[in-house]
Amino acid sequence: MQRIETAWNELVELVNQVQAAGGLTRVGSDGWSVKDHLAHIGAWEHSLLALIEGRDRLAGMGVQEPVDENTDAVNEAVRKVHENDTADEALEYFRDSHAQRVAALGKLSDADLQKPYNHYQLGDPDQKRPVVDWVGGNTYEHYAEHIAWINQLLSESSAAR
Repeated sequence: MQRIETAWNELVELVNQVQAAGGLTRVGSDGWSVKDHLAHIGAWEHSLLALIEGRDRLAGMGVQEPVDENTDAVNEAVRKVHENDTADEALEYFRDSHAQRVAALGKLSDADLQKPYNHYQLGDPDQKRPVVDWVGGNTYEHYAEHIAWINQLLSESSAAR
């Protein structure tokens, strides 16, 4: 939990700086804006919530249409769900998703986190790794990836001026 909180605080500090500079709608060379990154992180936190609650993970992310479940296809479907969100809406979704995830994980014990993925997602009998692996991948590891991408986006924006 400490790793999650530390990485979250680093991400929030960066987001606050970008917001203060009016940069949440800045777009990088990959076509993603900072607000797209925020909605994406929020959606994956909702996916984690759906995982531990035994719900459909894509539906938890807001993806209603059938989509190939490879990561790139899911990410593009999530981007389309949120493409018309304002920067403020994306920021609110990002923060609210985090608060919900914190509350849900706070109810789990260490033993709960060591239970296999298929304990929570019954339709996937082959996934026997502990669910804690998905917690890390959808929190502190994910935050670190997006901190790097947002910083890259900001560097591109600064260089273009």
